[in-house]
Amino acid sequence: MTSAARTAAPLLQTPIQLAVHSHSAKDGLLTNLRSARACNTTRSHVALGDVVRVRGGGARRRRGLLACVEQGQAITLLDVATQTPVHTYTLAPADRACTPPLVVERRVGEAWVRTTYAAFADSDGASTLWALTEHLDAHGHAVPGAAEEKRTWRLAGAVEALFALPSGDLLAVRADAVVLLADPLCGDAREQGVLHGAFDVRYDTQLLLGADTPSLPEPTGAALVLVTGGEQGVGVHVVGVHADAPRLRAHTQPVDATPARDVTSAAWLPHATLAVLQRSGTLVTRRVRLGGEDAEAPAAVALAPLRGAAARLVGLSASHLLVLALPTGDARKERAAAFVWDVGLATVLAQAEWSLGATPTGPARISAAPASDTHVAVLVDVPHRDVVRSSVLALPVSVPDRGLLVHALHTAAQTAAWVAPRADDAPAVPLGEAHAALLAQLDALAPAERTAQLDTLFAAFLHGEEERLRAATHVKASRKAPKPALPTPFVQAVLRAALPAADKGAAQPVAPQTLRYLLERNVVSASMVPGDALVPRVRATHDWSTLYLVLRHVPDLAEAHAVAIVRAALAARADPAAPTVARVLQHVLSPPPFSKPALRMALRTHIVDNDDVLILLDIVRCWIDAAVHTPLAGAAGARAAEHVRTVPRTRITYRTSDVRAPSLDAVASFGEDVLDTFFPQLLADTSTHACLAECTRALTQSAGDLHTLARLSAPLDAFARAEATKGAAKTEAKSKRLALHEASLLVPLYSRESLDV
Repeated sequence: MTSAARTAAPLLQTPIQLAVHSHSAKDGLLTNLRSARACNTTRSHVALGDVVRVRGGGARRRRGLLACVEQGQAITLLDVATQTPVHTYTLAPADRACTPPLVVERRVGEAWVRTTYAAFADSDGASTLWALTEHLDAHGHAVPGAAEEKRTWRLAGAVEALFALPSGDLLAVRADAVVLLADPLCGDAREQGVLHGAFDVRYDTQLLLGADTPSLPEPTGAALVLVTGGEQGVGVHVVGVHADAPRLRAHTQPVDATPARDVTSAAWLPHATLAVLQRSGTLVTRRVRLGGEDAEAPAAVALAPLRGAAARLVGLSASHLLVLALPTGDARKERAAAFVWDVGLATVLAQAEWSLGATPTGPARISAAPASDTHVAVLVDVPHRDVVRSSVLALPVSVPDRGLLVHALHTAAQTAAWVAPRADDAPAVPLGEAHAALLAQLDALAPAERTAQLDTLFAAFLHGEEERLRAATHVKASRKAPKPALPTPFVQAVLRAALPAADKGAAQPVAPQTLRYLLERNVVSASMVPGDALVPRVRATHDWSTLYLVLRHVPDLAEAHAVAIVRAALAARADPAAPTVARVLQHVLSPPPFSKPALRMALRTHIVDNDDVLILLDIVRCWIDAAVHTPLAGAAGARAAEHVRTVPRTRITYRTSDVRAPSLDAVASFGEDVLDTFFPQLLADTSTHACLAECTRALTQSAGDLHTLARLSAPLDAFARAEATKGAAKTEAKSKRLALHEASLLVPLYSRESLDV
């Protein structure tokens, strides 16, 4: 095995934005397009099509090109590498496309031509097929000055998708049939075969050629696979294309009994594998035998964040699936996510997420289709007020053929984030006697008394449980007692009593000691409070120390809530009773880390004033300066008292104090997010230019100093390695002592027994 094969890792990166289209949400006539590979119930005013090169009796996707159509505007051929249009056909406002474009590059005689096919709906229910042909040079570029040819044909019925065969013929998919059309460039696009069928919901449609075609009783070189759904469940229709009559022959196989209303998406994978994502968030994969029963039992896994979410499945290989989703919940509502799922290992190999660019005010939609061997085209429709914003993206993704087990061993954390059940999905675990007794006491109290007496009751519960565990585990009184178990249903019930919803106009009731204990035990999640109201309720108590615990110990805290806390600190920067902005920002940038795209979206949404942006940049600059100079000083200096600082070259003042700065990586990453988000805004305001110039000068000087000092690291490298070896030895000795201590605890206490003779 080569070194490249050993080190190859699954790749999934932040997508590249190719185009953005917007239209009024009230114009329903424009929203009737469906992408070729997308579910036919997912409608948009933009659709993604295929770009195919036919050569040597075969057909493959054209690398680096993507075709899309915007209803009533244009058909565009995009270059993924340069994010620029290669060719554009302008449409009239009255042109109503009913299929995504199909672009076919082929040789006709001695010349290469590129033909763009698209069907347009007629008023009488029929369709008109357009064929727009342009001539190409040897490098695949359009010949300058060459005239474009346009030909049209009338087709029966409303066509939804077009597919190209290696022979030049076309397959047209209607809602009630699959139609084989003769090669339009060789004459009339007449129907050579029609296969009628009832396709209520079409989740996935793929044209498979050669060895990729499913095993059929009658072998064929091309087959159209349709994954459909209805009230009877999910089924697979394989339409084989044959040389003799009848040209089209169907093979139908019912696969899953889940009705269409309970299915979010489905995809066909090579080697006859079907993946079905249910609305409950359960992903079911199974091998399908056409004409017989399934050879293996289906595998199911619950992906809780996908419950009720808009999602799309795309097959990458026989055992790898790309899942694109708009996860539900207020903590995730401004972002999209994608991950590569290994069907055999049941693990997430790679994941990525990105900002939607706007907060959806209605149900968002997502569809996708493979664009090349290294990219998947993604279309995201986000309704925002009266406008629907459609983004066309290219998602870089690749999965190597081997060596995946090594990478799967290191992805347990990201797999758990998708597979782990949500708080409200926790199984009904029987509670202990003490847990049940505390909940019964709380239920017997009135709502107003419940929160007031919770601290006392919960402290008594903890004391009793600690003493019971101390006696059960034989822990000495001088040592700390083991911490009692806190099941999720118990935590939810106690949290509802500790932080209930306040009446309108009334102060927020809270049991502070109980709430702090639950947060410090890392058992609280944002989803435990209905409506994602954990942070608003804690903010209503005006207890900043509890807010710090929320920032540090709630793993699924939304970026919008964290930035809203920073905005509150910025608004109260002149209030002596409020904490300093640096203190709040320190807790925001401490682990657990936030998603960069969602954090930038939250910054753009919640931070508006340029003065606030400059304060954040000044704090970042001070922290970077401290991180650079403190190690050279050998020891941290005396803690500075709280004082008022002025942002350089401005009149902006804010209170600051000596706080322990987060890691340099976190500080630099946050500074990058602030600059990338607000740079155009700061550039438009000339009053900020002097401050930006001063910040640039300071950072440039620090970077130059570090580059100069790097020359001293080579002579001192031996000492650094020696210190690292000492530290490793101490850690190993400490680990051995800890292991011996834990082993000694497993030895039972000595007891004297009497033997009766």
